Amino acid sequence: MSNIREEYKCAKKSKFMQAVFIGALAGAAISLFDKDTRSSVLENSKSCMSNMKEFMKNPNGVLTQVRETSSKVRSTVEKISDDVSFISQKVEEMKDIPSQVAQVVMETKEVFAPEDEEPSSSHHERISLN
Repeated sequence: MSNIREEYKCAKKSKFMQAVFIGALAGAAISLFDKDTRSSVLENSKSCMSNMKEFMKNPNGVLTQVRETSSKVRSTVEKISDDVSFISQKVEEMKDIPSQVAQVVMETKEVFAPEDEEPSSSHHERISLN
């Protein structure tokens, strides 16, 4: 019984894919009724065939181009990675600035406080910019 269900499911999937394929072919055929579309398809097909012939004649040249392009992409990714690392380092450094500013303010307050009032721990306020 389970084999019949599996065959039925496979047949359904197969029919679905056949219908999708037939629909795609029908759509492509209908789109070729337009003269501009036909000429565009023809030009692209000729270009593709020319590229394929070039590849068949000189596969090393194409492989060299692919290697060069991948090398350029790799170096660009490395540069971007370095830039991101640098920026994140600067952001971490900037996180420390508010506490440093607070420390400078407290030291300045202590220097300019009247001498008869000694800063005590109960009067000592902590400035936080976070």
